[in-house]
Amino acid sequence: MSTTQDARKKFTMAKAQENLYALNVANVISEVDTSKMGTVYNPYASTASISNVAHTSNTYTVGTFAIDADSLQINRKAIASEIVGSYDQLSMDLNVIENRGMEFGAGISQTIDGYVLNLPVGTAGVTVLDDASFGGSAGNAITVGSGAADGIDDIINGAVQEIELNNAYDKKFMVVSSYEANDLRGFLQSTGNMVADEIIRNGFQSRVRSIGTTFSGVDVYQSNNLTQRIVLGLATQPTAGDTITFAGQTLTFVATLTGAANEIKIASTVDITRANLAEWFNGAGALSEAEAADTGYSASSTEGKAVLSRLGIVATNSNGANTLTIVTKGVVKVSEVLTDGTDTWATPSRYLVLGEYGFINLYLPSAGMDYEEKPVSGTDGVEAFMRQFFNATIWSKKKGRGVAIWVN
Repeated sequence: MSTTQDARKKFTMAKAQENLYALNVANVISEVDTSKMGTVYNPYASTASISNVAHTSNTYTVGTFAIDADSLQINRKAIASEIVGSYDQLSMDLNVIENRGMEFGAGISQTIDGYVLNLPVGTAGVTVLDDASFGGSAGNAITVGSGAADGIDDIINGAVQEIELNNAYDKKFMVVSSYEANDLRGFLQSTGNMVADEIIRNGFQSRVRSIGTTFSGVDVYQSNNLTQRIVLGLATQPTAGDTITFAGQTLTFVATLTGAANEIKIASTVDITRANLAEWFNGAGALSEAEAADTGYSASSTEGKAVLSRLGIVATNSNGANTLTIVTKGVVKVSEVLTDGTDTWATPSRYLVLGEYGFINLYLPSAGMDYEEKPVSGTDGVEAFMRQFFNATIWSKKKGRGVAIWVN
């Protein structure tokens, strides 16, 4: 590597790590270890036995210290890369490669956020609060608003009570999406207190190094990297020209593929059409499939692939329910223009996260980031490549110190 490339690598990695930490909610709310690269063992896998005996007693209970398989390998990596042509690099009035490196750091940060904020949803033993937790029906999301009947204040207070019953008395955090942040602003504005006045003037801080507001002793952060669950009802075969929109990407149902981006061929049955749509989503729009009697779809645009790649999409088709359920590690907007008006997106739901600081352990080795510029065969440019190793876990003894809250 030339001296120029070596200097650029150091500068780019420094700026990328700055974006990685500055834009990362998980880095603020978690117990973070930047030193380890390998396998980490939980030192608190067992609980000490406590004896309460009279002073004259010579007997007490002896506990057995035991370490089970409560361990974590730091073996995940978030990767970003792009080809930068030599003409673009030399003709711009800024260093394009350095700029892309900084953008890589920001994108990797958001991917790690989505992974960490999803952990309370998918970790066995962590409580998920739903409507039944607040006097409603089990299996339903909680309808959130700023009013008395379904107030964001009640949800925060109820979640705090849930974890304090597990002896979680240290400082607490909550991560909400833009929707719940708006509900909380509305609640605070209606109360007219000092905190409300501060939020009215300044709003929630955009960078997570600053705390937006404190409510009931809970520091509230805003992030669009929370887990979202959306269900598309599609019981009727779409008509050519019908569309659905997801995260800014408009997908068009067609009788025959035209070569345009984001096209889904209408198959012989609606179940097969829906199954092909699930395949497209599970490939994050990056894949295309050649047209045949019952298959065919086209990839998204370059920008569309970039947007979808960060969401960790899992799509599940159900022929029995005539639905497509999509779970994402990020909050997105959806809409549809379908000939059958009964086919529609259901109200999206989200999983908020509330817990004691350090409830989640994040391992983000400072030595885990690397940046390279690789030659690309057949081009006169280079591939700018960046990776960051990481992993996160909720240790067994901390599972009661946080909750996921399912809301819509």
